[in-house]
Amino acid sequence: MYKKISIALLTLLVPISVFAAQDDKKSTEQPPVPTEKSQNVMKYTSSSFTKPEKEDAAPIKQKNSFQGFEKAAENDNLALYVNEETLAIKIENKKTKYVWNSGLDNPDQYRLNKTWEQMAQSAITVDYMDRRGKVKTESITTNDSRPRVKMNDKGFTASLYMNQSKLEFELNVELQENDLVVSIPENEIKENKYTKLISMRVYPFLGAVNKSDINGYMFIPDGSGALIRYEKNGTKADAPFTGSIYGDDEAFLKTKVKKEEDEKVTPVEEIKMPVFGTVHGVKQNAFLAVIEEGYTHGDILAYPSGVSTDFNWVSSEFHFRKEYYQPTSKNMKGLNVYQKTKNPFGVKLRYMFLQEDDADYVGMAKAYQNHLSETKQLEKKDDQTGVRLEFLGGEVKEGLLWDSVLPMTKVTDIPNMTSELKKDIDDLFVVYKGWSEGGLTGTLPQKFPFESELGSSDDVKNTIDSLKKDNIPLYFYSDYTKAYDGASGYSGSKDIAKKISAETISHSEDKKTLYYLSPEKSLAIAKEDAKEFKEQGISNVAIDTSGYTLFSDFSGKKSSERNQTIKTYQKLFGTLNKEVGNVALYEPNTYLWKQTDRYLDIPMNASNYVFETDTVPFLQIVLKGYMPYYAPFSNFQSDSEDQMLRMIEYGAYPSYLLTKEASHLLAKTASSDVYTSEYSIWKDKILYQYENIKNSLGEVEGEEIVSRTVPQTGIVEVEYSNGKVIVVNYTNATYKSNGTEVKPKDFAVTEGGESDETTRQ
Repeated sequence: MYKKISIALLTLLVPISVFAAQDDKKSTEQPPVPTEKSQNVMKYTSSSFTKPEKEDAAPIKQKNSFQGFEKAAENDNLALYVNEETLAIKIENKKTKYVWNSGLDNPDQYRLNKTWEQMAQSAITVDYMDRRGKVKTESITTNDSRPRVKMNDKGFTASLYMNQSKLEFELNVELQENDLVVSIPENEIKENKYTKLISMRVYPFLGAVNKSDINGYMFIPDGSGALIRYEKNGTKADAPFTGSIYGDDEAFLKTKVKKEEDEKVTPVEEIKMPVFGTVHGVKQNAFLAVIEEGYTHGDILAYPSGVSTDFNWVSSEFHFRKEYYQPTSKNMKGLNVYQKTKNPFGVKLRYMFLQEDDADYVGMAKAYQNHLSETKQLEKKDDQTGVRLEFLGGEVKEGLLWDSVLPMTKVTDIPNMTSELKKDIDDLFVVYKGWSEGGLTGTLPQKFPFESELGSSDDVKNTIDSLKKDNIPLYFYSDYTKAYDGASGYSGSKDIAKKISAETISHSEDKKTLYYLSPEKSLAIAKEDAKEFKEQGISNVAIDTSGYTLFSDFSGKKSSERNQTIKTYQKLFGTLNKEVGNVALYEPNTYLWKQTDRYLDIPMNASNYVFETDTVPFLQIVLKGYMPYYAPFSNFQSDSEDQMLRMIEYGAYPSYLLTKEASHLLAKTASSDVYTSEYSIWKDKILYQYENIKNSLGEVEGEEIVSRTVPQTGIVEVEYSNGKVIVVNYTNATYKSNGTEVKPKDFAVTEGGESDETTRQ
């Protein structure tokens, strides 16, 4: 996928480089001039990479007190204790004797105001609106809301009435082997006539760490994954990490007029997985929390030490009512209000406790992988080392009186180019975009017929057959969310999704207006398209936008809350799977992984917020061995050598956006930012990159990542389930260890501690 850069979220969380620049201005001393070698190493100490772990990290010593706690349940792995007044819990790992605490044993020892202390000590904290419309916060301990606790074989159930807000809940906490499951059923959430529930936090301080008291970090699913280490120096950030699971819901966002400067701002990465975690002592103790219910209206929160309190804590927050801007006049004047109706969902969190070798982000990723596999949300797909070639067919060229189609790659051009590459590349697949009548931009949701400037229907069928003989799958690019203003195939009054404010969900893209289709309309179009794809002999489709865009629709009878949108999209892609064949998705969210046979444009970085200390391939570790995934286009990367090494390290396969014609022809089109795509220019680079990928990732096809270590800055070792270890050296110096020698900016594949081969071509 080639997406235009647009502003997604310009938060108060300023990138590190901004703070560094400010610090430089304040400094009165001239720093020493760094050498090329030191510059190279410094680059890999940034948050864009992963730091080495501390070698001398001592085991954590605890002074545990169970005063005020009763044992609620116990199994072979865990023991659960509860304070019946606050519902605070302690969980003892019986193997390691480590105790996890949801609260603080001696809160007076810490710098916490009354509100924060109440939240830390309580199982539940809510924000609610009183009868005057004022938003207030209440925890269990705020007004001595004593719960009624009933023990059972696995844990306890607590009936809770909040004295101030008059809200009622039922909290269930139980042990399941190595897991702790916390749930609040939807039908047990009851509001008072005069007060309305806005949001809720459940056990927010479970695993909280004061300052840098212990060695470890918090994990957040930002992009590929990020760590926030417990550090002595504290953070310069003045706001926490707040990430909406599966992105912001467009139905609640204020309509903005897009400015030209917005195009120059790199968007933040979105959260693809409803998980978070914390580590207390690397390779000692950890847990991964999986949000199983409530994620459609949930955020991931991470507060580093220094933001509001001295504690590092990571948790989730659930929004039962969202705030939105309601225009009250044509000039867009209005006011902020909350939803009248509560969002219909319950809460369920699964805490997976890990110890020893599994107590790090790799162990967390493996635990999540196992969970998804056991619950049938992730299934093994064919995984062969290959290359994605995405060809741009036609693009709209604006004319004085009428528009025309600029043919950049005719369908008959594709076999000539792929046959050349096939001589040296064992496995590749093709995505053909811009094939619809009218070209790439402005024609959706209409897809058929094929654009005549690119070839006839017979040409399409002949191309499909030709590539099939070479065992090259041909995917046809499309989208089931976007509808362009003026395009055919939909009704502007009946089929467009609406915001809660009654405005249409729309965006400005390349001087065109596009709308979001209602989920039901998207499903109906997919059913019709499936018949047409079948008739044309098309058995592979690549779908953009729909896999990573989740929104509510408030358009009357067709209204769709986010949970319902997920179900509709699952039906949509299930239909394409059944009626057409293989479906490749761009950046799909977790709930669509089962229907995805190739993951396109997998995030290869985190957002690099100022408090993030490391970027890690958590998402890649979860997927490796289960689904082939492809990096963003290599021909638009500024540092191609490092990007190739990162693909090798992360297990990702390369991608290229190509055209038969010269890219400068696109200068005055909507694809003007495709500035280097001509196949003849990129052919040798494709072969070079594939050869290196094949010599590394080709050794671990279909295998899972079992460990990842950073022995020193700029060096990464990734071990796979077949015993192979890929060593990547980003630095300018040769790396030697245990008989392995890896040249600068190179990699090696080893096995059993001895060098197998150094494979740079």
